[in-house]
Amino acid sequence: MVEIGQLVMKIAGRDSGEIGVIVDIIDSNYILIDGNVRRKKCNIKHLEFLDKIVKIKKKATAEEVKKELEKLGIDIKQKGKKREAKPRPRKLRKQKNPEKKELKTKEPSKKRK
Repeated sequence: MVEIGQLVMKIAGRDSGEIGVIVDIIDSNYILIDGNVRRKKCNIKHLEFLDKIVKIKKKATAEEVKKELEKLGIDIKQKGKKREAKPRPRKLRKQKNPEKKELKTKEPSKKRK
């Protein structure tokens, strides 16, 4: 039986092995989870249900889920800050240097006798 607030462990995908909480039931195959995983719609077949249940309301915020998991003693990963975009390198135009483009005049060739 799937209930809101039930602890789950992802067994497939990028967040496999991480613990989350059921936040919303979408349909018979998909649920919304949050916790040590990205808040995301997830297939029930990709989850292992744990016997613990957390008291949260439907569609609880990430902060509420985090507080409830901390009460159970589950460590929450700190999500990193978003990286700042590096300034895009600009192509520099070639500059005309008249000093470098001096025309070399050929010396008149000496005729051999």
